[in-house]
Amino acid sequence: MRARATLSPVVVVVVAATLLTLLGGFWIKDRCTTHHWDGYQYRSSCYNDILALYSFRGLGDRFPYVSGDGDGDPPPGERFDLDGDLEYPVGTGLFVGAIAAMVDDGQSFFRLNALFLAMAALLGTGLLLLMVEDRRRVLFFALGTPLLLYAFHNWDLLAVTLMIGALLAYRETADRSAGLLIGVGAATKLFPGALLPGMVLSRWRERGAAPVAMIVWAAIGFLTLNLPILLINPPGWLFPWRFQSTRFPNFETSWFMIFEHASGGSATADSFWWRTYPELTGYLSGALFVTGLGLLMYAESKRERARPYALAFGAMLIFLLTAKVYSPQFALWLLPFFALVRIPWYGFAAFIVTDAAVWFSISAWFLSQPLVSAGDPDLRFLLLEIAVWTRYAALLFLLWLSRRADENVIAPDARAPAGVPSIA
Repeated sequence: MRARATLSPVVVVVVAATLLTLLGGFWIKDRCTTHHWDGYQYRSSCYNDILALYSFRGLGDRFPYVSGDGDGDPPPGERFDLDGDLEYPVGTGLFVGAIAAMVDDGQSFFRLNALFLAMAALLGTGLLLLMVEDRRRVLFFALGTPLLLYAFHNWDLLAVTLMIGALLAYRETADRSAGLLIGVGAATKLFPGALLPGMVLSRWRERGAAPVAMIVWAAIGFLTLNLPILLINPPGWLFPWRFQSTRFPNFETSWFMIFEHASGGSATADSFWWRTYPELTGYLSGALFVTGLGLLMYAESKRERARPYALAFGAMLIFLLTAKVYSPQFALWLLPFFALVRIPWYGFAAFIVTDAAVWFSISAWFLSQPLVSAGDPDLRFLLLEIAVWTRYAALLFLLWLSRRADENVIAPDARAPAGVPSIA
């Protein structure tokens, strides 16, 4: 089983488009390394977690997880520094710690991260070009506004590229490679793990048996990154899971909008909303995701032919629809699927327009908060809420479209001789 690897004008255009988008994204975000954060980070859209967390998590002095105590509390006299704790899965933390060890300041930290993230994005483009039938659709990834706005916002591109690699390996029937990449991806940022149920179902329908090797290698990939940190410092390893399960729903979610209206926006520290709601929403969002994914897989199992890529796209959409956390860079998760699934252009347009509306409206709302106090906070929150619910509508629309769309993946008999590395 082979993936094609031929050079054409379309390939050149797509790679060049990816590079131009990344350069634009770097220009947007790098401005935060040379300006005071007095509201400029929101006015200019340059805010990014990479630069912020270098200082707020003490990355210049401590390696993530290893030196943390797992309680998430800053040391005496510090407001933000979590004393070595980091809220991301181990794969991201190991990458972050390695980059921090190479530099001496926040600007260098951001720029070196940006270099590796750009390489990940270009690799993702190349992998997509290897497996799609209509290569022009990779422009949805290359020119997507999420790549422009969020490529250097956080570290999700690492897991996005691992996810694309797993999808390519699956297409090449390299089940061990697919499983390994899923496991490493899930250890880096959990969302690639959502691919596994659909891949198992699709392979089971093809062969009449479960792909045991894929499942085993997914476990190996996940444990290879996690076990060393777990053994070195269990509290530090556990902190990301504790943090995510107990954190309050973030502003761009339905869960926060429910809180805002149900509590009247005036909940006290000892109220139900602050004591119980964060953990409760974790359980509810998890249950809704599992239920939605189960229904999606059941519906897919009734089709004459399994569509693993459309199923993976649906899984990502259901996660975003149900999750209590929807950070801006989560939009990157969906971009590869616009190349892999034949979603009409207006579905893509609905997604990027509503996603950008949320980004700019929440930036405007942050500007109205006491630190800057620019503008009417009530009006800006209303605009944010409208944008949030409109984006949910766009995600539901995409889920509906994905149930009817064909996949844009090379047919087995159309593949050229050049291959893809595999441990299968």
